[in-house]
Amino acid sequence: MKFVLEFVASLCTALFAGASLYINLVEHPARMECGTALAAVEFGPSYRRATVMQASLAVAAFLTGTWAWWLNSIGAWLVGGILIGAVVPFTLIAILPTNKKLLDPLLDRNSELARTLLKKWGRLHAVRTVLSVVALVIFLAGMAAANVRQEREAKLREDLFVLRQVVSQYTLDKQRAPQTLHDLVESGYLKSIPVDPFTGRADWVLEAEPEIQDPALPSMGSGIIDVHSASNLADTDGTAYSTW
Repeated sequence: MKFVLEFVASLCTALFAGASLYINLVEHPARMECGTALAAVEFGPSYRRATVMQASLAVAAFLTGTWAWWLNSIGAWLVGGILIGAVVPFTLIAILPTNKKLLDPLLDRNSELARTLLKKWGRLHAVRTVLSVVALVIFLAGMAAANVRQEREAKLREDLFVLRQVVSQYTLDKQRAPQTLHDLVESGYLKSIPVDPFTGRADWVLEAEPEIQDPALPSMGSGIIDVHSASNLADTDGTAYSTW
């Protein structure tokens, strides 16, 4: 579900940003080169078509981006969602008055006022372009960070599995638990102590076997019985890595 929301938010934002860049870099400069009168006439149908597409994309990106943030608590999706969603109120407050003046049937399409309004509209629309591009960059960065996080989680699971298997095998072979992880290396059970992918150090938290007071009960000797991450971070579900 989270992946679908992130994908939709990124796709809608990318489409919006691409369309906005095209308008600012290609369509609007091209219409201005054709003369003020033609540019003002072409603005009307272009604006009506673009409004439906861009408004839909902005709202969809905002909703899916903030929903993705709600599910996984990664701030990038909230920030990106707010930025792409901000184009809607910005359009209504800052751009719409200019739009209405350009669409006014009483406006002289060949006047200096029309040209001034078209130039102003281009500058205002550039703000929408910047907002959408920044939102897209943030979304892509969030996806990249999520991929790195997933890779680290997979590595942590693998390292914990190997360490626990080796500790168990050592204990069975030696009839005593290892005192430190270096015992596993010195005995040839490990080539080296793996580095915790989240702390960047081999600073594993070792769980020691509780001392058995009853001599009638068998014991493998006091030593390591489990290994945990020393990270103080948690996964997207809120489960601390140290409890894995």
